[in-house]
Amino acid sequence: MAMARAGGGGTCCSCLCAFLVCIGVAVLIYWATYQPHRIRAAVESAELSNLTVVVRNGTADGGGSGGVVYYRLAVNVTMYNPSGRAGPRMSTTVVAIDFDRSGGGGVAVAGDVAAELDKEIKGSGGGGEVGFEMVIDARVRYKLGFIPIRARPKVRCPVRIPVKAERRGGGGGGGGVTGFLRSGDRCTVKY
Repeated sequence: MAMARAGGGGTCCSCLCAFLVCIGVAVLIYWATYQPHRIRAAVESAELSNLTVVVRNGTADGGGSGGVVYYRLAVNVTMYNPSGRAGPRMSTTVVAIDFDRSGGGGVAVAGDVAAELDKEIKGSGGGGEVGFEMVIDARVRYKLGFIPIRARPKVRCPVRIPVKAERRGGGGGGGGVTGFLRSGDRCTVKY
């Protein structure tokens, strides 16, 4: 009788192993059929206008207590779905993102940040370059046959926009700086 129990335990273990191998093969066949790929993203264009840095209570060398940055930024990001068999099928979408802080609000920043941004703007004879990193929290839904898979990738796009001083007519109302970039630089996508 002891031999029958030992043989029954081995049969149960081998059945479990066979079941797991069958599940693994089924998942592999399913993945090979649909071949899901990660989305890709790139900055198509970026336009920066009305960029003005106001350094409060101090000098432009960072000795002040803070500053305010006013700007309007419009960015077009191209999102591409390379999955040929996952729905929606291979598609390209342009996402337009618009940040307008040129009005009354502005963005409060530390004094050293305001001074550094002011130096970037005025660098190389009044035509400097402004750099920033844009982070987009996206929601992606892949539909593999009848199984929906949801993901929340982070899209990081480093952007450097060449800027120049805006010319304003008339008496002297100071203007900000403006810049335009047509890029195509790829962004990193992390799931």
